[in-house]
Formats: sequence, C-alpha cells, structure tokens
Amino acid sequence: MPPESQESVPMEEAQEQAEESSLTSKIKENRGFLIGILVAMAFMGLCMFPIFLYLIFRSAGEGILGREAATPFPTNLAEVLPVQTPIVMGIDDTGTISTTVDIPATLTLNGRSFTVQPQLIPGDGGVWLPDVESDSVAWVYGTVINYVFGLPDTDDNQTLLDLLGSGDEFEMETHEGVSYTFAFESKEVVMATDREIYSQQSPGATIILTGGEKEERLVVRGRYVVPNETGDNLQPNTCQIGETCQVGNMQITAVGTAYDPGQATAPTGFAFYRIDYQIENVGSGVIDTNNVHFSLTDELGNQYALNPMASQSGNYPVLSGPLNVGQVLQATAGYQVPASLESGTVQWLISDLSTGAEIRMVIDYGGGNAIEETSISLLGATITDDQSSLLMDGNITNLGTQQVVVTQQDLALRTGDGASFLLLATNPELPWTIPPGGTLQFFVRYQNPQAETAVFTVLNQSFQLNFVR
Repeated sequence: MPPESQESVPMEEAQEQAEESSLTSKIKENRGFLIGILVAMAFMGLCMFPIFLYLIFRSAGEGILGREAATPFPTNLAEVLPVQTPIVMGIDDTGTISTTVDIPATLTLNGRSFTVQPQLIPGDGGVWLPDVESDSVAWVYGTVINYVFGLPDTDDNQTLLDLLGSGDEFEMETHEGVSYTFAFESKEVVMATDREIYSQQSPGATIILTGGEKEERLVVRGRYVVPNETGDNLQPNTCQIGETCQVGNMQITAVGTAYDPGQATAPTGFAFYRIDYQIENVGSGVIDTNNVHFSLTDELGNQYALNPMASQSGNYPVLSGPLNVGQVLQATAGYQVPASLESGTVQWLISDLSTGAEIRMVIDYGGGNAIEETSISLLGATITDDQSSLLMDGNITNLGTQQVVVTQQDLALRTGDGASFLLLATNPELPWTIPPGGTLQFFVRYQNPQAETAVFTVLNQSFQLNFVR
C-alpha cells in the first residue's frame, strides 16, 4: 500500500473519534433537554392511543362508535315482545317493584272478534298508520288505562262502528284470560293528527278507524264497566239534564225545561212541558230526523207523546228534516201533561228507530209545584226618558227542593185588550235557573205599552202596573 494511503486511514479514524467525542460532550451538556423531549413524546403517544383504537373499531363497523345504521323501533311487536313485559319499574324500601302489562289478545264488537296485534305509534307526531290484516286490530302498546285500538278502514268495519250506539257494549280479553267490558260512550270524527285520542286520563277504550290518507278519522269511545257484586255488568244507558248523551250517531244535550200552564192553546186542566235540547250528527252519514223518536214518562208510568202545539210554543224550532254530518241544531220537544201532575222526576226517552239505539234521560220535574214554591217580587217599574221602553226589576226566590227554570215563555206583558208587547232585553240572559233555596235578581226591558194599565206575568204570577201620565 502506498504511504499516502496508510497515512489517510489513521487520519479519518482520528477525525471520527473527534466527532464522537464532540457529540458525547454535547449530549452530556444537553441531557436535561433530551429527557424533556422523550417525556413529551411519551405523553403524545398516550394521547394518540385512544384515537388509534377508535379508527380500528370505526373501520370494522363494530362497537357503539361504529357507523352501522341504527335499528328502528319495531312496528309489529307480536314476535319480539313476550306476553307479559315490564313497563314500569320503581324502588321502594323493600326492593325493586316491577309492574307488567297483560297484553290484549282479542277485541269483540257486536259479535265479531278481532285478533289484537301490539304496535307503536310514531314519536315524531306523525299520523299513525298501523299495518294489520282485515280480521285483526292494532293496539297501541302501553295504553293500559285507556286501551287504544286501530281498526282497518274497510267498508265492513265502517258499518260495524256506525252501528254501535247507546246501550251497546264491546269486550276485550287479554292473554292471561282476563275479560274487560266497555259500554259505548261516544262517537265522533277527529283529525288524523289529533294526539288527544291516546290520552290515558280515565279507564276505557278508544277505537280508531285507521288507514288510507284521510284527514279525518272516526273514533268510538267506551267507558270501562265495573262488575257489580253479582258479577253482572252495569249498563250506563241513562243520563241527566246538562249531560251529553249518545244515541246512535247523534249526541243530544238537554239544556233546559219549562212548565207552562198558561198557554191558551192547552186544553183546560192541562199544561205544556217543554225540553230545550241540542243535537249533533257525529256519524259519517246524513241522519233522517224523522227516525228520531221522543217520548216522556212520569213516575206513575204514564207516557206522553210529542205534542206539536207544545213544541211550537218553545224557544227553538221543532226538529225536522235531514241532519247533515257535523251539523248542530237547537230544538224544543213539547208535551201536554195534566196541570195537577205530581211527579218527582220524568224520564225522557230518545230512540233512533233506524238503529234501535235509545237512551233515557232522568229530569227533575217541578211542574205546578215549582211555581207554587217560588216567591216573586217586583221591585220597580219605570218608563225610559225617551218613552220607548218599560224597565222592570225584581227577585225570584226558590222555596222548593227542585230547581226552577224560567224561559221567555214564562214572561209576558199584556194590556186589558189582550195585546202583548215585545220583550227587548233581560239581565241575566234567559233561561234563568234558580237552585233550591236560591234567589235571582232580574231586570227586563219591554216595549212601552202606551196604556194606563198593564199586567206583567212571571211564572204565572201577575203584577198590575198603573202608569201615571
């Protein structure tokens, strides 16, 4: 080897040793700085580890962080729910309480039985459109106070619900064999988006005619019938004045009564007894009111037919003609009764001759006794400054045990020649209802009779007025 080459190798080795010695000295001088870098890198590694795991699971599509599509709530629960499923859980001093729901199995309407399929309603406020067979009925899962059912909207089912009326009952049986009976309560048409029909405020059952894209739905409601001691079911087929009664596809409310013995058209010894009421068609078809029958029965069993003259003397027209879907009318039913009739109550029987549905309304009957047990006083009578009107005020006190109702027919202003004068205003508005033991102060305004004398009559009690000119 040439001498130059032999000399160059030791020189390179010496140079490398010098560089290593320089690097070692630098590391020793900056030992604290390097330790800080290593610690920072270790901390960053710990922070990146969860992200690394997330990316692994994300790519695999597993775990709670996966991107797999969420499983929707089932719309048919028959296959995924056991017969009894806990729906309410709580804790008391002794441990955990679990309440289970006994799922309905069948619903029977007018002898026709439907298999019940549990389903859920949409939680977004949308329209409930259950998917069931024509011989099945959907049940809103969890409705155990007011059982809500969805019946497919078919012609047969429409007819079935239309035929339900007052006095009818339907039954539900659960998977555990428990039977519940519901008495028909009402029938109405509601918007398909109405959520109030799912309310769980009172025991009963609600049947909805569902399906299609109709904006309105027929809804039938039933009251839960509590079994009596003998095991029979009570049939709530009676109601009282002021309550709304269901008769077939009609809802009827009696709003007032009047006993009128002073009508000239009534035969001697008889009086007119009138009932003012409101009637509404809640069905899906026009009602022929000629098929609606009204009769009155007293406590002795005497029956009274509708009297045209008594009805025409009332506050409202006589019911006649067609009653359209959703239409509401006010009408008067009048009867001719003995003026001496003594009866604590009367029963007003309302029948739909086309369906056979009927209801009995129990009404307190005051008759002539109501008038005899009132104290009426006239406090003042003045003519207005413009001479156009007669103003009167007075009191009516009910001394009896039955409420007294005063209608426009119970008020009159006449002169000796038989002329009657127009009632312009009253305060309070008619009819006036005075409870037992109560006193009513009234104000009336009549057309000025322009006479020297006149007679003002309230409930058949007369007051003679003498005008000073």
